[in-house]
Amino acid sequence: MLRLWTSLMLLLLLGAAAAATAATTATTRGCQPSCGGVDIPYPFGIGAGCFRKGFEIECINVGPVLAGTSLRVLKLSLDPDESQVMLPIGWECYNASDPSDTYENWDYGETTMNNDGVYRISNTHNMLVVVGCNTMGFALSKPTKGSNYKYAYQTGCMSYCNNSASAQDGLCDGVGCCHVNIPPGLTDYYFNFHEYDHSAMMDYSPCDYAFLVDRNNYTFQRSDLKMNTHQIMPVWLDWAIRVNDSISEDILSCKQAAKTGQDACASAHSDCVNSTNGPGYNCKCSKGYEGNAYVDDGCISHGSGETVTLASDW
Repeated sequence: MLRLWTSLMLLLLLGAAAAATAATTATTRGCQPSCGGVDIPYPFGIGAGCFRKGFEIECINVGPVLAGTSLRVLKLSLDPDESQVMLPIGWECYNASDPSDTYENWDYGETTMNNDGVYRISNTHNMLVVVGCNTMGFALSKPTKGSNYKYAYQTGCMSYCNNSASAQDGLCDGVGCCHVNIPPGLTDYYFNFHEYDHSAMMDYSPCDYAFLVDRNNYTFQRSDLKMNTHQIMPVWLDWAIRVNDSISEDILSCKQAAKTGQDACASAHSDCVNSTNGPGYNCKCSKGYEGNAYVDDGCISHGSGETVTLASDW
């Protein structure tokens, strides 16, 4: 009898866990649930009718990418509301024949990923890193409409080296490498540099680099002073519902979404929560429920995993 009770309890718990997992990764009917080992939960989706506006994913031979780009997707999460993608670095390499004040190749890493405005670069997870000797690197954001300023945002830091042995593995404190926090609300970025004389360091620091990166996913190495210019870095994006599928009006808050009568929280037992990074909102399952609040019946009661005690006569 004890063995029967144990087996039934395990089956109930496993069934509840499977149901919760299925709800969390739920897609709309007939849509591809994953790509390259990455779950694609709605509002993300692959193919017509499978995604909400701004959340389209394409599945190609290397795995999922943000639609219309070559930006690889590593993770799509509903709670927290985050996506992890691989973004290119910015760089400039000095002219070996005249390294005093000129550079011959560059790429400022400008990235288009936000045509429908659903993404914000996470300020809590990411940092700006500048690598190089005698360089000042910047991250800049394009000006907002109607602004009199050249940039919506600009920040940076300076990295210096006395000699080829100055920079140390594991340290990013201004010698060979520096880093700085970024603000919330960034929708786009590109990089720029202030050039200094590289005549004495072309053999160990011929280029300058700047990139955004997950702050828990990068440790400076001296070899990075000659980093591959095709390097890509993992970056977290915060996402939210910021546009409406059927009307042109931007959705800036839960209150505004409620007025339209077309909020994205499709499941019963779900709640609207204002975005913490920029305008917009996200949908969460109510307390006591878990799963995907963006699909019908996506929020499942924790009660479905309750332990059931069977009566016995011993």
